[in-house]
Amino acid sequence: MKKSKRNILKFTGLSNEVFEIFRYELNMLLLRLNSRFNLLKIHRLKKFKNQPNIKLNIGAGPFGEDGWVNIDTFKHTKISFTYDCRKKIPFKTATVHKIRCEHFLEHMDKIYETPIFLAECKRVLKNDGILRIIVPDIEKYIKAYYENNWKIVGLDIDSMPEWQGAEVLSHIFRQGGEHKFGYDFHSISNLLYDVGFKKVLKSEFAKSFDSDLKNDQHNHQLYSLYVDAIK
Repeated sequence: MKKSKRNILKFTGLSNEVFEIFRYELNMLLLRLNSRFNLLKIHRLKKFKNQPNIKLNIGAGPFGEDGWVNIDTFKHTKISFTYDCRKKIPFKTATVHKIRCEHFLEHMDKIYETPIFLAECKRVLKNDGILRIIVPDIEKYIKAYYENNWKIVGLDIDSMPEWQGAEVLSHIFRQGGEHKFGYDFHSISNLLYDVGFKKVLKSEFAKSFDSDLKNDQHNHQLYSLYVDAIK
């Protein structure tokens, strides 16, 4: 931890987690203001909005895909533009063919952000459009904990003596405040049906009835939940 940060925490009495959340939200406020008032960015967004056969990869991080509109809150290679999509997706109603959202949903507040985001996904999707969601699978982690078999989720606990069962579960549920909720299929399907998706299917790694949605990240394979939702 940098000395300047330690001094701020000491002076304000804030915990490191609260400090990091405050810093992130301040960055998101600046991003939203930039997206709303920066004329160059507004012009750039119009170019993507007018594309045919739009495919969105939201929360793409460093895994942007060719042929997709890759969105993230921070700049990475292949990111089309930065945007805070938690409350609004910057596309017109029924103009998007499919959406990929890999390891992003767990970073949003389940009550105050996730339902709004999912409703936005449904709004921008065309009829029969598909939303593919991939999140850490809490059921798999609990099974690994109960059976004391962490290889289920791809972990070699023997090589990490400081990581025991409680530490692993706490990291997945919280990750220093970055993770807001741990999902199983029941909880995520309820949210999707609540915002109006007509069909929600539990899927698997690299398996989907849409060939464009099979390109899942290999590093998430063992511990993830895969869900396809149809508008």
